[in-house]
Amino acid sequence: MEEQRKYRRFLLRFGYWAAIILIFALFIKYLLGPLTPFLIALAITLPMQSLARVIAEKSKLKINKKLLAVILVVLCYLVIAGLLVLIIAGVSSVIVDWASKLPSMFTDEIQPWATNLINNILNRLERFNPEIRDSVEAALPNVMANFSGSFVNLSVNILSWASGVGASLPNFFLATVICIISSIFLTLDYDGVSSAILGIMPTRLQVVVRTAKHALGVIVGKYLKSYLIILLMTFTEITIGLLLIGFDDAVAIAVLIAVFDILPIVGSGIILAPWAIIKLLQGKIAVGIGLAILWAVVIVVRQIAEPKIVGKQVGLHPLATLLCLWVGLKLGGGVGMFALPISLLIFIELKAEGLVDINTGILKPHTD
Repeated sequence: MEEQRKYRRFLLRFGYWAAIILIFALFIKYLLGPLTPFLIALAITLPMQSLARVIAEKSKLKINKKLLAVILVVLCYLVIAGLLVLIIAGVSSVIVDWASKLPSMFTDEIQPWATNLINNILNRLERFNPEIRDSVEAALPNVMANFSGSFVNLSVNILSWASGVGASLPNFFLATVICIISSIFLTLDYDGVSSAILGIMPTRLQVVVRTAKHALGVIVGKYLKSYLIILLMTFTEITIGLLLIGFDDAVAIAVLIAVFDILPIVGSGIILAPWAIIKLLQGKIAVGIGLAILWAVVIVVRQIAEPKIVGKQVGLHPLATLLCLWVGLKLGGGVGMFALPISLLIFIELKAEGLVDINTGILKPHTD
């Protein structure tokens, strides 16, 4: 009888946590995307509220905290918008410029280089079997025509991709407007919104939400610190690599690539990979191989260092960090990559505070 009760408790716990994990996974997969503008608004508003409170308390001047918080939120969005505009404008101009020059680059640089390379190979093969040269030369025009067509198609695909990105900008701008308006509304009536939300909750749940909010602020700060370290590390690697390859403007290029590398999903390969391929096709073998090696180094170092750095900063084991980053990325893309480990850390904090019980349920019964 006792074993049956243990078995029943085990099944109940297993079913309970399976349901929690399933609900969380479904939330990340289906609701996280639509709610992202509001979550970003909340993530920006919370630290700006704290900063406004600190400035208002420490300043000798009488400052309206709400007005100060709104100003800080607007400044935060202006800084983010400025950085995004610079990055998108710079990268888009480079990609479109490369794509438009690909056909002429093939005719003027790549085709002569490929022809000379093939002739050298044929001359060496002719020493062993003269008939090979005739066969290869007969097939060469078709091969070059197919190669040229593929190159032109690549150019068209790149330009189509750029057009697709441009077509998605209206949705991006609409989400941005919703995010900014939500931040301002939340900032203007932060205390009222907080009280209204907490007012409909049981007392114990209010304690959990307040603790989770405090933990979220601490965790986000640690995340920003860890990814700033990763950004500086990547910038240093790329700068040294480009200087060794022989680029004079290595620092400016490294800043751009490092920013792209820190973005979820995008990565440094969006610049280094096509850059290496173009240099190889231009016949600049050493430069192309150098860029490919640099890309590989950045990827390997990032994959090894990111779980350790993030895990050390936020207090999570590197393996658990890597697992959360990977599962979150697969479930919810770039947002899920951050949401899952942050949610796990908040849960760990709630458990440490004695607010959750993994055996009997999410919330411990109220005993106050």
